[in-house]
Amino acid sequence: MTFNTLVFYPFFVLVVLINYALPKKWRWVWLLAAGFIFYSFSDVNYLAILLVTTAISYFAGLLFAHNSEEKQKRLWFLASLVILLLALFLLKYLDFFFDTINLFFSQINLQWNFRGVEWIMPLGISFYVLQQISYLVDVYSGKSIAHKNFAQYALYISFFPKLLIGPIERFDHLMPQLLNPQPFVYQNFIDNLVRIVWALFKKMVIADRLAVVANSVFTSPRDFYSPQLLIGVLAFTFQIYIDFSAYSEIALATAGILGVELTNNFDRPYFSRSLTEFWRKWHISLSTWLRDYVFLPLNFKYRRKNPRELWTAIGIIITFLISGIWHGAGWTFIVWGLMHGLYQAIELLTQKWRNHNPNSGKSEVKNYARHLLEIVCTFSFVSFSWIFFKANSVKDALSIIFSILTLEGTTAKNAWIFSNGALGLDSPDFSLLLVTLIFLVLIEIAQTRVKLLPLLNTQPTWFRWIIYIVLIFSITIFGFYGENIPQDFVYFKF
Repeated sequence: MTFNTLVFYPFFVLVVLINYALPKKWRWVWLLAAGFIFYSFSDVNYLAILLVTTAISYFAGLLFAHNSEEKQKRLWFLASLVILLLALFLLKYLDFFFDTINLFFSQINLQWNFRGVEWIMPLGISFYVLQQISYLVDVYSGKSIAHKNFAQYALYISFFPKLLIGPIERFDHLMPQLLNPQPFVYQNFIDNLVRIVWALFKKMVIADRLAVVANSVFTSPRDFYSPQLLIGVLAFTFQIYIDFSAYSEIALATAGILGVELTNNFDRPYFSRSLTEFWRKWHISLSTWLRDYVFLPLNFKYRRKNPRELWTAIGIIITFLISGIWHGAGWTFIVWGLMHGLYQAIELLTQKWRNHNPNSGKSEVKNYARHLLEIVCTFSFVSFSWIFFKANSVKDALSIIFSILTLEGTTAKNAWIFSNGALGLDSPDFSLLLVTLIFLVLIEIAQTRVKLLPLLNTQPTWFRWIIYIVLIFSITIFGFYGENIPQDFVYFKF
């Protein structure tokens, strides 16, 4: 069951009705049951893994929180982290580990064939394990108090709006809201319904069409010319943002209807002027998790080593290497993470030089031109790095890059044909994609200056209902029209 399937919405209506029919003190029990039911729709076996890891983090938190001996406390803390990380490794990375060993032996002319266990990675495990680790670290460091009620703690882990793809919530932010739910507010309900409809429009009408183009190109990149490859790269650049932001928007809206405020995961990241700013606006809950639980401990450990900026840069590279590994079991993700780490390290090391000439004294036009250039450069690098993120192998990624940079096949007539099925979409579908994508970009630009939902609420009722009906009909008609096949959310596989 996912946010873009029809079965989810009858389920969600039932959850909301029962939630507000119950007394406040019992709502958390119903939300816990709803989370287990929601997760069981994917695979009931996944629920067992969720419960086991939840029990490990819960009992470990109690053990080292109530242990007065520091040495014993540290032992329980480290043991719990190792167990959780080992579970994540076995379920997500074991096959990649054995493939790497086999490749190494083949390079030295030894034939070994190690094989991992053939099981399916539970949906959401990368997200809820990070949440469990953050809880353990916060309890161990004294930032949080170990929770005594196992069922309530299980709700913190399994709250269904954020269970599969986040956001990655901190215990002290989410748990009090789950135990002290807000009353039903009609305007809040309407606003969040509008957010859900808008997110479904982005996902089903735009992102799923972009997915057809991106998948066509990245599945067999050697079948396409340079211009078509560039279109495929840009398609994935927009797809992954629109797809993931749509999921996050629905997660925030469904939680909001239930009276819970989740962490916002996106803040128009493609308008960032640097990679550092990009990561403050992209997947914000993961970025802050990496900052608090990886980068800051590393930075503290090497705080007295000189040159200070160099050690900070090394910490950034290690942090984003871990980010790449977290995203997927493959060398393409490792390269992607290293690219972002190295670029941000360069930004840090050249910061004084880049800021040597202050903007004061320059005309407003020159400042605007510089800001625009910085946005274009940042967007270009991010798009370039997505090639490794999406490609099936490093070899395929390098092939795409080489073809684009050498302008391979640009003189061929077929190289400039993007519709008529060349990239997986016929002419009407491709035209619809372009129109809706431009519309979305204009909306994103407008929202940098004004919040559109509050503005919409000030409009006459008839005008608002026209907007609602247009969006609903667009989803109903164009969400299932033509070559557009409903796609899973991109981050499901992470």
